[in-house]
Amino acid sequence: MSGRRGVKKPPPRRATSRLRLGLGIGLAVIVAFAIGALVVLNRTNATVEPLSRLGTADVHSLTFVGDDAQRLLFGHHDGILETHDGGRTWTKLGAHDDAMGMSAAAGGSIVIAGHDVLTASSDGGQTWTNVATDLPSRDVHGFARDPADPSHMWAALATGGLWESRDAGLHFGQVYGENVLLPIAIDLASGTRLVAIAAAGLVQSDDGGRTWTPLGTPDLYPIVSLAATTNGAVLVAGGPDGLRRSDDGGRSWKDPGFKGDPFAVAVSTDGRTIALVTRKADFYRSDDGGGTWARP
Repeated sequence: MSGRRGVKKPPPRRATSRLRLGLGIGLAVIVAFAIGALVVLNRTNATVEPLSRLGTADVHSLTFVGDDAQRLLFGHHDGILETHDGGRTWTKLGAHDDAMGMSAAAGGSIVIAGHDVLTASSDGGQTWTNVATDLPSRDVHGFARDPADPSHMWAALATGGLWESRDAGLHFGQVYGENVLLPIAIDLASGTRLVAIAAAGLVQSDDGGRTWTPLGTPDLYPIVSLAATTNGAVLVAGGPDGLRRSDDGGRSWKDPGFKGDPFAVAVSTDGRTIALVTRKADFYRSDDGGGTWARP
C-alpha cells in the first residue's frame, strides 16, 4: 500500500488542455510582440536597405533643387551626381570639382565651393565657370547663399573666419573673425538669418554673420551635416549618432529614430521630405518627415 501511495497520478485531461491553451496564448503574445518590434525597427532603424548606393569615396553635400522634391544634387570630392526621380537613379553632372559646399537656385543657377574651388553654372550644371573671386583663400569649408538674393553669399574659409559677398562671389569682405561651420541661410519675413555651428553649439545671426546668438543644440557630437527649409521652420542635423529634427527653427530638437550616420542631409521646402547620405555613401529618403524611409 505504501508503494502505491508514492505513485503520482497523471493530471486530468482537462488540466492538460488548459495548460496547452495557456502555452499557446503565451506563444502567440510573444510572436505578436516580436512582429511589432520588427515593425518598429523597420520604421526607425537604418537597417532598412538604402534607396540607392552612390558608390563615392567621400560624402560632402546634398541639396534639393527648388521646390522639386524629386530632383537633388549630391556633392563629393570629384564632382556632382544628380537625380530626377527622388534618389533612385543618379547621373554625373558636368563639374569635376570638389563640391564640399553647394547651393542651387532658380533658373538653373548652381554654385559649388570646396578645396580651392569656387565655380558657378547658370544652365543647371551643363557648363561651369570659375568665379574670379578676391577671397584671400579659395579653400572654402562652408558655403551659403541667400534664398531671397542668390548673389548674396557667405564663405567659411579653412584659414578661419566668415566672409560675405553681395555680387555673386566676385568681392568678399570678412564679417566674422572666429570659425563657424556649416552655415545655412534662411529667408524670414524680417530678413535673412544665418544658422551655423560654433564652438558653443548651434548659433544664429540676423546681421549677416557679424554677431551670433545661441540656439538649441541637438544631442549629436559632432554635428557633421545641417540643413533647413527656406523659411527656417524645419531644421535637420546629422552626425555619427543619427539624425535630429527641429520644427521650431532650432529651439528644440527630436530624434526621428534614424540610426545611421548621416554625413549629408537635405530637407524639402515644405519640410516633409528628408534626404540623407550616410558615411558609406548610401542614400535614404523619407517623405513623412523621418517617420518611415523609402525602400528600393
